[in-house]
Amino acid sequence: MQNRLLGIHMIVQNEEKYLPRCLNSLRHTDLECFITDTGSTDRTPDLARAYGAAVLHARWEDHFAQARNISLPLATTEWILCLDADEYVIGGLEELIEMLPNVHKSITRLRITIENQFGEGPGDKVMSYPVRLFRAHQGYLYTGRIHEQLIRADDHEQRCAATPKIHTRDSSEVSDASHGSEEETFFDSEPLAPLRLGHDGYLASVIASGDKPKRNLRLIQKELAEQPAQPFHLYNLGVARCQLGELEQAVDAFNESLRLASVQAPYRPTLVKDMAKVLGSLERYEEAHTLLSIECQRYPEYPDLHLLYGELLERQGLEERAYQSYARASTCSVKPFELMKNHNGELEPVYVSEAGSGSYRAYTSMAKLAEKRGFGEESIRLYTLALEHLFNYEAAWTGLAEALQQQGYSDEQIAEKLLDLFNRLSQRQQPTPSGNIHSSTSLPDSETSFLPMVYALAACGAYKQALLLAYDKACNNGISTGDLVQWMLCADRITDAWHLAEERWGTQDQQNTEQIHPEQRSDWALACWASGNRLSASFLVTAPSLERDMWRVADRLLFEYRPDPSARNPVSGTADEQLLHWSEATEVAANQMVIRAVQNGQLVIARQLHERLVCMISPRKRTEMRTLRQYAGLLVRHGYTMLAAEMLIQCMTEGELDAEGLFWLGETLYAKGYVEQALSLFEQALERDSAFTQARAGAAVCYLKLALELIGQERERIPEAAVLADRQRNLIQQLRTAEGMPWRTVYRARERRNHHAGRATSDTASEGAADIAVYDREG
Repeated sequence: MQNRLLGIHMIVQNEEKYLPRCLNSLRHTDLECFITDTGSTDRTPDLARAYGAAVLHARWEDHFAQARNISLPLATTEWILCLDADEYVIGGLEELIEMLPNVHKSITRLRITIENQFGEGPGDKVMSYPVRLFRAHQGYLYTGRIHEQLIRADDHEQRCAATPKIHTRDSSEVSDASHGSEEETFFDSEPLAPLRLGHDGYLASVIASGDKPKRNLRLIQKELAEQPAQPFHLYNLGVARCQLGELEQAVDAFNESLRLASVQAPYRPTLVKDMAKVLGSLERYEEAHTLLSIECQRYPEYPDLHLLYGELLERQGLEERAYQSYARASTCSVKPFELMKNHNGELEPVYVSEAGSGSYRAYTSMAKLAEKRGFGEESIRLYTLALEHLFNYEAAWTGLAEALQQQGYSDEQIAEKLLDLFNRLSQRQQPTPSGNIHSSTSLPDSETSFLPMVYALAACGAYKQALLLAYDKACNNGISTGDLVQWMLCADRITDAWHLAEERWGTQDQQNTEQIHPEQRSDWALACWASGNRLSASFLVTAPSLERDMWRVADRLLFEYRPDPSARNPVSGTADEQLLHWSEATEVAANQMVIRAVQNGQLVIARQLHERLVCMISPRKRTEMRTLRQYAGLLVRHGYTMLAAEMLIQCMTEGELDAEGLFWLGETLYAKGYVEQALSLFEQALERDSAFTQARAGAAVCYLKLALELIGQERERIPEAAVLADRQRNLIQQLRTAEGMPWRTVYRARERRNHHAGRATSDTASEGAADIAVYDREG
């Protein structure tokens, strides 16, 4: 017998990919279901009928509300739930069925929870709480060509509120929220129902595969033609511009919407958030700073704004204030369904909030800053706190492993501490991303539960421990072949890497070659060469045809070619050089091969390949010093700073070091405490490239350090001079801000391990560089 309590109403068009998942999540409840099809050309109507739905056919008139309203008068149930095809039930349906008969008659609308997935991580969700449930035959209908709003027919003229849009963290991937009935007027009679929906229509891959942004833009422009100064339509115009990558136009639309919107408009907090994101993406930091400094006070319990403000402050080098903003985000205890009124009885908005903005994301941001400022133990505590809020938050696991390494723990100790934490947390009840706690819920001790830990160990360069844990906990099946091969290479398990690559990739035929990523192919080749083997026939067969000759040549250069040190260009004139016709794709593949060799610590192979291949790519790149400079750049970017310093010094001695090379060498000297010599190199870099902002920032930091040294000396000589004390305090604050600016090359833990490779000879070289830097300036 059909349930007369709750009915499902949907509008669809060409949704055969998503509709079965949606209807399967509802199937066991035998609900009335009306599906209005607006012109599908695929199997959508047949699939809907197969699930027992009543299918209505309607012509698409570029009007969502019109289509949505078609099925409402046909409802025979007491309540209506409006869904989209790319949504599905993840929990609470049975509880909802039990709850609805007991809802007081004065309550005619209910909110539900939607977890909008915007990334692949478990915490990559935006939480929204729209009104999707309402009583049938109570005068409710939809209005609006797009981003339709639920209203009551008898008060149509009074309603102007609309739904906050659901946006991702990346401003170029701002997501549309045309979910149907999502008007956000604030009544005490809109409690939150237990139903929770999942929604993945905001994934970047999904948005990119469709034409929804262009369609939305067209419909919004129609709305604006009828209502040119409607702030909600202007906001939606900005959303559509963001999705199309038109960020400058998006800011213009957001600005106009913000100017016209009422301060009480329910979508306004989200508008502020999205505008700040786009301004940040455009590097219009002062405008973003001005906006957030005001709006964070207007919406003090909106964690997303405090988190964004912290990110902006950190980017500007204001790390102490950034930390305070992250801390403020962590104190926002937003429970949307309980914040209809504040303690003064005033209405407050229902925030559209990214999961974890007030908990694990905020704690992780605080932990990163604490680690950067040298507060290692506090950093570890904060990362642990983040994981207590979301157990499988990969950023926190990775950060924790790096913080432990910075504190001097060995790889074995790091693995032990991570596993201890895993065991401790797995016994505890786990909060959901929305902040609630599922009763009697503890984490499953499954193989996949260990994956964030395994990847954290690999991210900090503890490859041996990552592999041991992966195979010990039988979670290696959840790790891609490419990752396993790379980790084995880095862990010096060369033969294992070679065998695994041949086993997993060597059996593929030519039609499946696209499954092997270019980086994975480079790792396969490196595993062959590092184990003393030539490239196998299976490797060459599965290689893309345009790259096959390049791989053959690289193989011969390593195993057959013996360069003549006396020759100016040892590779010139060889048969291989005549064989190759270097296309852009081939050059990219050759460069990728060398980069991967450096990344995986195969430096002997990397240098041989770089020197020999670069001579064959273009005559413009055949000078010895230019080749050396290119290779040194690769080493610097992957953390081999001391080894690179020797090569950069050699180039500088020959007078062939460019601005970037001078900066890198100056950065190395600065890290070793040679401030005056580093300043000289930064200034030389600026002479070659006056727009080199990193070199300019580095020079500023050096000047501040030298000034502090002088003031310190003067204070020792005249300790009673109060003016000097004030200047010293001001300089210390300025130096903190300057050092907080992102001017230095950023290295992750696995790259920091490479800093002192070749240290014995490089220390002497660095001292020589310091002398050369000063000599060059004096000359």
